[in-house]
This record gives sequence, C-alpha cells and structure tokens, in this order.
Amino acid sequence: MIIIRNNQRLPKPALLTIAAMGWIVVLYLCWVVGVDCVERAMFSLAAISGQITEIDPFNDRYIAHPWQTLAHTSLGLIFAILGPLQFASPIRQRFPAVHRWSGRVLAPSAIVVGIAAITMGLTMPVWGTPWNKVIVVVMGVFMVFAFARGVILARGKKFLLHREWMIRAFAAGIAVAWFRVMLDHVLLPSGVDFDVAWNIVMSTSFPIALIAAEIWIRLTRLKK
Repeated sequence: MIIIRNNQRLPKPALLTIAAMGWIVVLYLCWVVGVDCVERAMFSLAAISGQITEIDPFNDRYIAHPWQTLAHTSLGLIFAILGPLQFASPIRQRFPAVHRWSGRVLAPSAIVVGIAAITMGLTMPVWGTPWNKVIVVVMGVFMVFAFARGVILARGKKFLLHREWMIRAFAAGIAVAWFRVMLDHVLLPSGVDFDVAWNIVMSTSFPIALIAAEIWIRLTRLKK
C-alpha cells in the first residue's frame, strides 16, 4: 500500500494547504501555456499560408520557422491539458486505465516538445546574453531526459521513482509559463529593459520551477 510519508516538519493540514495552493498555481500556469500555444499555433498556420510575412524581430523568428513552431505549440497544448490530469489522485486511483493511456499520449508529446525547444533554441535568435541559448538547450535536454526516465521507470514498475521524475519533467515544461508571466506581466510593465528582463526570467524561471518540484517531492515522498 502506498502512503504519504509525514516528514515530521509539517503537519498534514499544512501539506494539504500547500497542495491546494500548488494546484491553483499549476492550473493557472497550464492555462497560460494553453492560451499561448493556441495563439502561436494559429500564428504559425497563418505564416505557413503566407498571410504573415514580417511583423517585428521577436515574432519574425516564428515566421522563419513556422513548422517547428507549430509542432512545438500544438503538442504543447496537449502537455498543458494532460499534464495536470496525470497528477490528479482521484483519476489515478479510480480510473487507472485513463491515467495510463493519458500518460502514453503525454510522454511522447512532451518529449517532442522538448526536442522542438532544443532545435528552436539552437536555430532561432536569442535575446540578452548568449548564455540564454545554453539555458534553453540544457533545460530542453533535462525535460526530454526526465520524461524518458519516468517512462522507463513506469515500465519497470518502479512507480515511486516514476512519480518523482514525472514531477521534475512536468516542472521543467511548465517553467515556460512562469517565464511568460514574469516577463509579460511583471518585469516589462514595470519598465525593465527588454534584454535585462529576458536575462532575469531565463536565469530564474527554470530553477524556481525545479526547486519547487524538488521541495514537493521531499515533502510528499512515497514509500511502500
């Protein structure tokens, strides 16, 4: 029987409160990802059909690589929809077949999203410091590795480790939403220079997401 291990630092009500707050944040970030994916997918289709040829330096990179952008964003929408469902305990416990089949769709989709992010990071222009390109590639590689690792562990019936690696993988993917929120709704409206804001969100978004994931893993680590 799988139970939640109390880490002796936080009482169960505190863990439940953190979980509720975490779900609010995760669902909001998934909504941000979903909206962005739909908008960019429509933008890519318009670029492919020749309806858009040039707008500005930021969006011109998507026009120059519409098929990469379309693959990244269309599968990103699947990630935003199915990702939270994989961590919903009622679905996992009451409908295990749904959990398994959802995971079989989510994992390969997320891996393709990660690969697309890597290729886009290598081929598209970068803002701010050149190190931002390295950050994109490193996190894309980590996301692909984490999802692949999670799948391998599930197939080996090592479900406790599978859970932990899927949390890390999902955090790496959803970090892009935190990136968008901080850039578009916090830093730029505050008057921060675009390149400076880009450097800030690039260097902090992924670590924040992974640290949050690692804290939750340790607070709720499972055992038999």
